[in-house]
Amino acid sequence: MKIPLAWLEQECGGHLDRTALLDGLHESGARAVLDADRAVEVVPPPELAHLGSVRGLAAEVRARNGDGPTAPLRLSVLPNGLALTADEGIPGRVAAAVVRIPAAVRLPDAAADRLRAAGVRPTGTVADLAAYVALETGQPLGSTDARALDLTGLRLRAASPAGPAAHDDPSTPSPPPGAWVLSAGERTVAVLGRDTAPAAVPADGRETLVWAWWLDPAAAHPAPQPEPEPEPEPLPQPGTGPDTDTGTDETAPAVRGHDPHSCDRALARLVRLVTDWAGGTVTAAGRAGAAAPAPRVLRPDADELRRLLDPDTDLATLTSLLAAGGTAVAPPGEGSALHVTVPAARPDLDCVPALAGEAARVRGYRTLPRRLPPSAGGPWPDRARQLRGGLAAAALRRGLQQIVSPVLLRASEPLSAVGTPPGAEPITVHGRAGLRDMRVRGSLLPGLLGVAGRSLRHTGAAHLFELGQVPLSAAYGDESWRFAVVLSGSAAPASLVEPRPRTVGFADLNGLLRTVAGAAGQEAFELTPRPHAEFADGASFAVRVRGTAVGRAGLLSERTAELIDAVGERVFCAELDLDALGGLPPVPATVRLPDPLPPPAFNVTVVVPEAVSAGEVLQVVAEAGGTEHRRVAVKDLLQGGRVPAGHLSLTVRAEFVRTDDGPLREERRRRRETVLRALADRGWSGR
Repeated sequence: MKIPLAWLEQECGGHLDRTALLDGLHESGARAVLDADRAVEVVPPPELAHLGSVRGLAAEVRARNGDGPTAPLRLSVLPNGLALTADEGIPGRVAAAVVRIPAAVRLPDAAADRLRAAGVRPTGTVADLAAYVALETGQPLGSTDARALDLTGLRLRAASPAGPAAHDDPSTPSPPPGAWVLSAGERTVAVLGRDTAPAAVPADGRETLVWAWWLDPAAAHPAPQPEPEPEPEPLPQPGTGPDTDTGTDETAPAVRGHDPHSCDRALARLVRLVTDWAGGTVTAAGRAGAAAPAPRVLRPDADELRRLLDPDTDLATLTSLLAAGGTAVAPPGEGSALHVTVPAARPDLDCVPALAGEAARVRGYRTLPRRLPPSAGGPWPDRARQLRGGLAAAALRRGLQQIVSPVLLRASEPLSAVGTPPGAEPITVHGRAGLRDMRVRGSLLPGLLGVAGRSLRHTGAAHLFELGQVPLSAAYGDESWRFAVVLSGSAAPASLVEPRPRTVGFADLNGLLRTVAGAAGQEAFELTPRPHAEFADGASFAVRVRGTAVGRAGLLSERTAELIDAVGERVFCAELDLDALGGLPPVPATVRLPDPLPPPAFNVTVVVPEAVSAGEVLQVVAEAGGTEHRRVAVKDLLQGGRVPAGHLSLTVRAEFVRTDDGPLREERRRRRETVLRALADRGWSGR
């Protein structure tokens, strides 16, 4: 549906931001493109068909702008008397009426301007009214001269496989086999799924047949059949797509309306405009085809709706918002469950989040509080998951590479016992023949060191870390998360300052542990000497946080380094128990406030007789310099030497608060010159 922006802005009551309009439509699930900044072409999904009409799109825009819902469209009831039948199994519906318009149709000025903005040239016939209602409601309507039709044989049926009858109107495109058509006797009047422009029947009192159709989305878009070389369907461009009649049999049928009775409402709107704007009469009307399904009854929890919409919303406000969206809400009985009756025209309202979204749309999105609702999946956030994510991010920022090592190790591997606590029984695997010699790792270090050895041989450096789980026993779920790092080899390439590449030292491991401690919300780790079998003597430490052991760190011993073919390399390792680290309360980060800048000041030196007190000098400087007396003080005192006999030389520092936004140097100079003039008026020499 191509909707003129001028009409949409008139419905919304102001200018529309084109970018925000397209973003909102895309967020709603509709495809939209702008046509030369004059119109927007909207292809909504079947469950949001109201976005394909001017009033429905205006309601969505007004809700996003926080302007509240638009007034509902009031439709009259269709009269009866037109014999219209439908074959069984037709997945569509047609509503038709016979009208008489005595004279030319004169649209109101606002309606005529809207049609011109949409690119429709007024003809003064019923075609103007049909085009107006089609744009307003999003329903396709048609009209034709009823004099040559058999109005007693109107029928909704499937097109004949043999093609159209010989005496059909040659101007009407032949329906493809399997299509659904509205026929009058043997003549095809309309093909469901085609937006055929309404005929401009002269307004001279002759009978005119007008109709509106609805087609089931499942029938309009059947499941695709496998083809040898399917071609992708491009995004509809302005002026093309399912809303434009191309006159070819390959055009996919368009989908209109929420439910089968949407065509009844569109035709009722047209009938009302025929009587109100054109002074015409309606002789008969009828409808046939698929019936609207029964309304659905949902029982959402009122507390859950308030949590999603606004926890401060009371039950009466929530009920009124849902009722304004077209649903019938009964007060809750026992408990907090509401009885919400959803009409068939709103298939998108099928769950609690959808009802909360509808209430938010009616209320206006911008009126909602800018805060997230409380979580229902608690406890959240997961501190253990945040700790693992923080450590991984800190290691990646330091330039380490994350790896994933095997969980099962062969018992014959020399590294299988590295990192395992002394006296711990290895967990062996009992299963197939190929797994009988395997045991579960008791630490992350064996796999990590194996990768580090290969990295050292090929690249000359190893900066690795791993996050994983280590079982504590054979019991189900008895395991803990570990974080292990290995640093070895070159740390920085050669440069002009350092001709040889710098190798990793203990300071690099210590700095990494400080970064990890900060990411865990703790102060710097404490390293206390503690011997470990895989670490060298004098370079083996226990990692503690406020006295609690959370891991180990140190330099790999020469015997262990031989196992990974890293003889002569200094390999630094560390492994932390995240369960022990995460169980400690975090330490609030201390923020050191910077020292305040000293206030601006100026200095003057004055020579006064010995009989003049220093307090009198300070008072003159304070009054002339425009500052407080407490901000003026004597910084230096000289007597004798170059100072004349019987006199004193006082150096006074005067601080002040700035009063203008000019340069500080200019303000300091101005205040100092004012003080010097005041000292000269007292007969004192100043500089």
